[in-house]
Amino acid sequence: MIEHLDTMRPVDLLCDDDLLHVELTDGRIVSVPVWWYPPLKEALPAERNNVEFMPDSIHWPDIDLDVTVVSMLLGRKASDASGNMQMGTRQ
Repeated sequence: MIEHLDTMRPVDLLCDDDLLHVELTDGRIVSVPVWWYPPLKEALPAERNNVEFMPDSIHWPDIDLDVTVVSMLLGRKASDASGNMQMGTRQ
């Protein structure tokens, strides 16, 4: 079980075509591939940058997507993720 969830709150993020980087309150930066979350992969840059930080997750209102910090830390991608591990292949 993951302990100290209060220190794992998201406070900042950077999302590009390849990676989602999330900074946590304890200073760690967690990075995961964008292809793990298909709506995020297909989103426009403005949609990717319009975020709401929740106590244990990140919400993108423009694309109706929620990603929890725990799922990122445990390596749990969305069930509809394509499995494309190549970076820089956005079409």
